[in-house]
Amino acid sequence: MIIDIQLNQGSAPWSQLREAALAAEEAGFSNLWNLDHFSGEMFAAESMMECFTSLAAWAATTSTIGLGTLVANVNNRVPGLLANAVSSIQEISGNRFTLGIGSGASPSGPYGAEHAALGIELLPTMAKRHARLVEVVDVMRSIWADDRDKEFNGFPKPSIQPRIIVGINSPALARIAGATTDGVNTRFNHPDRSELLRVAREASGNRADFDTSVWSWFEPEYADPSHPFHQELVADGVTRLIMFEKVAPRVDVIASTQKYLR
Repeated sequence: MIIDIQLNQGSAPWSQLREAALAAEEAGFSNLWNLDHFSGEMFAAESMMECFTSLAAWAATTSTIGLGTLVANVNNRVPGLLANAVSSIQEISGNRFTLGIGSGASPSGPYGAEHAALGIELLPTMAKRHARLVEVVDVMRSIWADDRDKEFNGFPKPSIQPRIIVGINSPALARIAGATTDGVNTRFNHPDRSELLRVAREASGNRADFDTSVWSWFEPEYADPSHPFHQELVADGVTRLIMFEKVAPRVDVIASTQKYLR
């Protein structure tokens, strides 16, 4: 099972986030992921650096660790802007980027306030949010296509298209993600975790390279193959564990995880 780390870019000043990224790379984490939120309030943070801006800084700072969004809300940017941002990060990072996307929350949910403050409309039904996700993926791929329409001439296009994974919490979205993208992610304690991953795998045609990942809180011991939680995930068919450091990154603790990764 691949072991990754996710940082909350609203939790600490850039100098500390930079140090944490370098420590994660040195320790042997496969990928470094971040958040796509406008406000840090939901994470007990006073601020929140913009998703792709902070990724660009990490891409220029690091050299080997993969980078990713967990997850980029498809409502936060028009599809063309998201395609442009992704192409830019893929170029800056030397093709180390994975695009994690999500269909977004309900406008009445706890995450709706930051969108309302900025005048960003969230779609009212799950079906419409799922349809929007499929539309965004299709538009991005049309912009990146080798035989794309002439209207997209001059738009950035990645030399290698990044893998796309979807954050899922329902069988309906698991099926959509399995049929249209390269992987899925769900929370470690979702009551239907096993079923969601199974549905997604089957919808992918049981692709050997399909990524079935979960996120958990950051506990270095979870990276230990002998740890019961690690073994539970492997038995469940999880291919990647993304451990989320919600608070200000503990650089020394991140570095200590090396004993399980190297």
